[in-house]
Amino acid sequence: MVFRRPELEKDNPIASQPYMGPRRRRARAHAMSVEASAEMGEMKEAFQALTDAASRFVKGLPKSRTPAKNLAMLRDAIGQAERVLSAEGRSA
Repeated sequence: MVFRRPELEKDNPIASQPYMGPRRRRARAHAMSVEASAEMGEMKEAFQALTDAASRFVKGLPKSRTPAKNLAMLRDAIGQAERVLSAEGRSA
């Protein structure tokens, strides 16, 4: 005979949650914030590398009298990304 324990079943909305004390709750919140800040640092580095690569690409293109619509949008996106990165640098 197999006894079913609903508190151990996955994705059971009526299952009771195990008690978590204040120390463990604070430690878990701290660990999550440290992890999130590390991910933000990695994302900022990737964003910076992408912005630099796009800038080099745009600077390497030959000059034309009437820039294409897509090229103008890319230049605007690069400028906006650089503004965001510079604002991040000031707040840190």
